[in-house]
Amino acid sequence: MLFNKSLILSAILGALPLSVHAWEHSMERGVDLYQTLDGGVSLSMVCDPNSVYGTTVSAVMVGVGAELDMNAPVTFRFPDLITIQATLDYGRISKADNEGGAWEPLLTGFRTHSAVAVSVGDQLYEVELGKPMPFSCL
Repeated sequence: MLFNKSLILSAILGALPLSVHAWEHSMERGVDLYQTLDGGVSLSMVCDPNSVYGTTVSAVMVGVGAELDMNAPVTFRFPDLITIQATLDYGRISKADNEGGAWEPLLTGFRTHSAVAVSVGDQLYEVELGKPMPFSCL
């Protein structure tokens, strides 16, 4: 009986995430979806590496609280002081738009850092990302 309780407890603890804030990966309708949430700020990356839907699908999405469809300036500042400025279009920065060449530096920053400061409008949010992920975005 004691063995069963230990086994059940081990299974429960093994299922818990090691990090409170970390990217979660799933596959949705043929594209990779990476999501993380920290303190009411949600960051998502939609990656379509095989061009299942074309280049317009790949995007970074930002949400603050219940506000997911913001049209606002956004700034990402990574710990190495690389700063990327863009404009959210209904909460998205699309690879297809690639405003000001933001796409590649954002991918590089998310692939190499475990935190980012995100400014939306006049609000600054420190977001812990967890272990960097090798996102499938191109």
